[in-house]
Amino acid sequence: MSLLSALASRMVTLRSDLPVVEVDVASERLRSATTLLAATLSASSAPSPALLLASATSHLDAAAGALGRAGDELSRYLASVGVVPIASSSVVTAGSCPWADRVDVLTGLVGVARPAVDDRLSVSAVLVSAVRAASRVDRVALRRSLVVAPSSVGFALGARTAGYLGVVAPAPLREGGLALLPRLLPGLPAPDGAALVSQALRLPGDPVSAHPADVAAVGVVLVSAVLSMTGASIEDL
Repeated sequence: MSLLSALASRMVTLRSDLPVVEVDVASERLRSATTLLAATLSASSAPSPALLLASATSHLDAAAGALGRAGDELSRYLASVGVVPIASSSVVTAGSCPWADRVDVLTGLVGVARPAVDDRLSVSAVLVSAVRAASRVDRVALRRSLVVAPSSVGFALGARTAGYLGVVAPAPLREGGLALLPRLLPGLPAPDGAALVSQALRLPGDPVSAHPADVAAVGVVLVSAVLSMTGASIEDL
């Protein structure tokens, strides 16, 4: 076996050993435990660690996304030097990354073929595309805009949407956002949606431990409501 072949074999082994699934499972377990703990302590006067645990969950989600991208980069490198062929496809169905899989659940389109991730996309580009789809109340287009985002871009999307929510009074914006959620994000339980909207608008509400995709998608819906209420243009984002 040549040195190049031996190195390639080692890299393939490293690619398969990346603990993407394990980290994703740990994230889901922590999310479930956080939700249960928040519910248990809701009637208690003790301070709840829900926000801290939610932050830890977000870090785990980000780690899973980073591991997935690292594996993809290894595969691309091996393909570029002609050692290992890489399958190219314009659509996938599931399992490509925790971010896109969660978007499928939120939009109620699990198992439907989706576009492949586009690593060239920026947070701004994804935000504009997703908000445009939400403004049309086009659930399929919203899902398409979000699933093509690299995980790192998706995880940053929620923070970006937060910067556009202060231009409208929170109460009417909450009402407008809640009216859109069932139509655009049917896979998001109503109590979680209400809690996430309140959290985004800094209104009193129940604590919630949410996947970053939940936060981002709700943020996109709220931004679309802002545009509708103010008459602002999508190009202003």
